[in-house]
Amino acid sequence: MSRTLPRRALTAALAALGLLCAGAPHLAAAAPPSGKSAGVAAGKSAGAPSGKGAGAPAGKAARGGGAPIRKAAHTAGAPRSAAAGPAEAPLDLALPVERVTLKNGLRVVLSPDESSPTVAVAVTYDAGSRDEPSGRSGVARLVMDTMARSSRSLPAGEPQRLVAERGGELHAEADVDRTAYTAVLPANELALALWLEADRMRAPAPSAEGFEAQRRGALERRGAVLGAAHGQGAIRLRELVFQGYWPHEHPALGEADDLAGAELSWVRDFHAAHHGPNRAVLAIAGGFDAGAAMALVHEYFDGIPAVSAAPFKDAPFPEQTSQRTGVVRDSAARAPSILYGWAVPPPEHPDHHALALAASLLGRGESSRLPALLVGNKAVARSVRVAIDGHRGPDLFSIDVRLAEDARVGDVEKLIEGEIRALATAGPSQAELTRARRLLQSAFVAGLADASARARALGEHELVFGDAAHLNGELARYFAVTREDVQRVAREHLGPTRRTIVETYPPGVPGAASPLRASAGALRAGGGARAAAPAQDADVAAPGKGAEKAAPGKGAGKAAPSKGTGKGASGKAASGKGADKAASGRGADKAAPGKAASGKGADKAAPGERPAKAHGAASRPAPDPAPTKPAKPTKK
Repeated sequence: MSRTLPRRALTAALAALGLLCAGAPHLAAAAPPSGKSAGVAAGKSAGAPSGKGAGAPAGKAARGGGAPIRKAAHTAGAPRSAAAGPAEAPLDLALPVERVTLKNGLRVVLSPDESSPTVAVAVTYDAGSRDEPSGRSGVARLVMDTMARSSRSLPAGEPQRLVAERGGELHAEADVDRTAYTAVLPANELALALWLEADRMRAPAPSAEGFEAQRRGALERRGAVLGAAHGQGAIRLRELVFQGYWPHEHPALGEADDLAGAELSWVRDFHAAHHGPNRAVLAIAGGFDAGAAMALVHEYFDGIPAVSAAPFKDAPFPEQTSQRTGVVRDSAARAPSILYGWAVPPPEHPDHHALALAASLLGRGESSRLPALLVGNKAVARSVRVAIDGHRGPDLFSIDVRLAEDARVGDVEKLIEGEIRALATAGPSQAELTRARRLLQSAFVAGLADASARARALGEHELVFGDAAHLNGELARYFAVTREDVQRVAREHLGPTRRTIVETYPPGVPGAASPLRASAGALRAGGGARAAAPAQDADVAAPGKGAEKAAPGKGAGKAAPSKGTGKGASGKAASGKGADKAASGRGADKAAPGKAASGKGADKAAPGERPAKAHGAASRPAPDPAPTKPAKPTKK
């Protein structure tokens, strides 16, 4: 029987996990930044939007996944299979969702929760690094830095001070296909959060000195990422996987030459083109009254004009027909590492949920396949991370393995490829699939624990899928995936001819001297000139490589570039998510189903990744070798 999480039950379930606090919410009615609130009580309001035709009626939960599990298999985006799957059903999320669109094109999503003592406002822009023109790489992140620290009416640092004084925090995040700003405050300070987001949506007003500081900071951040252990390999992987596809190929951190020559006018131009109300979603979650909130939204946002820039225009994605390899010499690394990457279909594609389950089966928790084999059984790796990014356009499925110091790269690659081959040919056991579903569900629900995470998730689903209520059906879509679905997507999307491998070696480790090839280019060093040898690449298999000759089954299907408008990016160094995030305070990070980090001595999970708790360390036999005051914004 399907279990339900209607409106208040989600809060109760999360509170039971110690993830939420209770409190009486109130709403600020006075205009900021005075700091004095009228204290309108949260609850039902005659002025609440009806949501007809766009979402749930006021006061009722919008159900995107409330159907029994057998029906859930046929919901939009669910993998289709003749097999009905197990009888178990997912939690039936029923977050309240009310949707309104203003005359200037701003989409507003409301998700009130009268038990929450805080309110979160998330503005998600359909803009990111994939929208950057050639020669201006890194400008999306420069705009994010500028808007995070100042607004039209407030100088640099003043938004953080003002929000901290009211007991709140700010968070900013730039990604490949979106840029998001989140303000979390006590429930009686909603007016301040809305006023601040409207003020920085109108236009940034950085000084020349402030911009120069941001530009220097961007260069320093790029140098720090490339100088960190294994930082070069992650960027190199994206360059090779998306070779010939500019929106995802270029580093969101920005090329050194572009950042060195960046101008203040670039920031103004990019903001004017991509940060208008018709390119954004405003999501409000937590303790507030819908009618009072909409009155404030109209007051602060109605007068902001729409922007006229054309939406993101996708380019053809060149199909990969043979393995690509690269070798990186990294003076900061103590032991070798191996990165695998595949271009896979985007989140709106029916195969995406099955690929997320495949990532979970391979790498979520110590008892999943690769950690159990490489870390537990063979002791040839210190950590394993498997991730699927969730980006529009061709997405990235990646495996990041940090080796033990005495492990041989070629031997470890044979083990990794044997597990992928086994998943493609035999599929997972039913027990494995059940465990993977439950781990994904735990991470997914935990990722919606606070108002900030819910606001960001609702805004992203409105942006990507055109309906924030789509979030309510996500668990049903994961549970609708069958073992045959996982087997098929592993065979079609994770085959040898479509994979890219980047090996990173410390200085002095033998067996890493691949012949230099210029087909994919070399990484640029922090100073702007091409480095003499931070990376070496070869189109043939790297030394020690036991490459497979044929893909199992049908082979590789072409990753379908997504349709729709672009969103913003950035450059996180970890393999997988190419996102560069800046946070002031403790901005909560989203949980991304399909991402996992596991293993002894595992590196700290990147923001947005919630490693699932291990359920034991069952080993697999080796396969055949064949609100407090926020801190100043930090740049990650």
